Amino acid sequence: MSTYEILEHYLTGDYQSVACPTEADYYALWHERGLDSMGPIDCALAGALLADRLPWVFTAGYQGTLRNAFPNLKPGGWAAFAATEDAHDPQAHPGTRLQDGPSGFLLSGCKSWVAHSRCVDQLIITINDEQGDKRKARGLVIDSKRRGISLTHREQPGFLGSLSQGFAKFDSTEVAVSEVFEFAPIRLFGRTEAKFVMLASAAFMLGRVPENHELRDRLIAVAGALISLITEQQTSRQVYAAIDREFQRCVDAFEACGATDTITDYAADRRLFRMYTNKIQRRGEYARNEAAGRADD
Repeated sequence: MSTYEILEHYLTGDYQSVACPTEADYYALWHERGLDSMGPIDCALAGALLADRLPWVFTAGYQGTLRNAFPNLKPGGWAAFAATEDAHDPQAHPGTRLQDGPSGFLLSGCKSWVAHSRCVDQLIITINDEQGDKRKARGLVIDSKRRGISLTHREQPGFLGSLSQGFAKFDSTEVAVSEVFEFAPIRLFGRTEAKFVMLASAAFMLGRVPENHELRDRLIAVAGALISLITEQQTSRQVYAAIDREFQRCVDAFEACGATDTITDYAADRRLFRMYTNKIQRRGEYARNEAAGRADD
């Protein structure tokens, strides 16, 4: 199924929102509706149209991002990108390190944020460069149930609270040499996560706007623009900033039309729609200043 076919199917009555009170419910729906077998953009769109609350919108965009950036993920299930480390108490929770092992490497250390910690099937782990060079970071993909991995869970996350969020600890976990990769996929994840989550958010809003409301057309246009940005090798920063401004105007209109009244925990989770905009606008301003500097030379 092609990306725009997902939207076309929605407009003809498919991909209607399904009540999923728990993460396990949405995980089961993800499998039942065949999102495992879809491409990254398609699963982001379809998953968001099916979602009944914002944590599952994040899930749809996040899983799309991961499938797009890390092609070595196994088919099926959910993954989590575990990059965050404890900067406040690194002695108690040291960052991840690889050491030589009998048949490859041994992974030890901790990560302080793991999405879908109760449902995750695969983990994408970053290994930071000891000299602090971000572009020399490496990564690896492993099964979440591999020996030596312990996942624990936050009690009550304040944001996207229906989504399990936890911690990972690795104790001499065996890693094959072939499972380690260089920086490029990590960079791609960073470049595309916001675009995928915004795309999922646009689809979610589309699914809840009253029929014949002019906002529907605007959301479809924003979704198409975000899809184009995802496929770029280098982000057009000023264009991205303009698309984000229209996306934010769509969020304002969405909230004004009463579509949020029945969304569970909307007040606590609504910042999902806003959490990338400051960075996007800042980078757009950098690009404008760079262009003005070149024009003055």
